[in-house]
Amino acid sequence: MGNMNLSLIATIVPLIIVGIGLIGWVLSLRSDVTTAVVQLEAIHAESESLTERLNTLEKNLAVADDQMQTIMGEHEVIGEMFQQMGEIQPAGERRTYGGYSN
Repeated sequence: MGNMNLSLIATIVPLIIVGIGLIGWVLSLRSDVTTAVVQLEAIHAESESLTERLNTLEKNLAVADDQMQTIMGEHEVIGEMFQQMGEIQPAGERRTYGGYSN
């Protein structure tokens, strides 16, 4: 009878130790997964912020490009006007206007 109890204890104790180890491993794995999920959520939020900033930048660049095209067009008109006036500007300077599409 004593040998049977000893053999039962010798079988159950290692199983309990392995079970405790498995529980610890699962809990640590859960902690790692939770940390990874939090980091992914932070990356996703940063990605959305960067997307918004990029969209704003593209809009601002489009506005600046439109304004530049308007200014270049006005300079070409001014250049033609100065050529018709003999290429003398109000300050007596000589400049070349236009040619922005080259």
